[in-house]
Amino acid sequence: MTSEPLNASRNNSTTRHAERRLLRRYVVLSVGLFAPLVLSFVFIRNVYPVAVWKVMLLDPEAPRGRTYFILRGETVGGETIDIPPINLMGGMYGRTWWMAGATAANSSFKLGSLHPENARMLAEVGGVERLPRGARLPELIRVWGDIYNERQPAGSPRRLKAMRLDAYRWDGVRFDDYEQFVESWRAEL
Repeated sequence: MTSEPLNASRNNSTTRHAERRLLRRYVVLSVGLFAPLVLSFVFIRNVYPVAVWKVMLLDPEAPRGRTYFILRGETVGGETIDIPPINLMGGMYGRTWWMAGATAANSSFKLGSLHPENARMLAEVGGVERLPRGARLPELIRVWGDIYNERQPAGSPRRLKAMRLDAYRWDGVRFDDYEQFVESWRAEL
């Protein structure tokens, strides 16, 4: 009889010791997991992965403003329509605006190895600085117009007779002045 209370107190003592050891493990594990996270929020606010409040701010180091393009067509029926690039290029529509910007900046004339037609054009005008802005844009616009017209029926009033690429500038400060016209290029089809 005397051995039962002794065993019970040993079991209680062993159980309490095991519980304390388990509690210490969980405390150490919790501190090990959450301390770096808490410290990163306190001291390094822009790291995890991006501070939420910073997503909505303009980057002060980014160049102010942006030039963007709108592609428009003049139909045989006399209507002016906007032509989304996805209608022309499918999955490559994101590259359309990159191509328009690079062509407007005459980037193809600044390559180390020029296309023979570009080299000829440079020789005629006397250098890149004498080229008009967007020297090759009418050709690019004409190709986009041909792609659009290929998808239209032959007698359709939606076929294009001309296509235009308009450049606009947004200064990046206010959201109500994003439509400042810069220039336009036009190509007859």
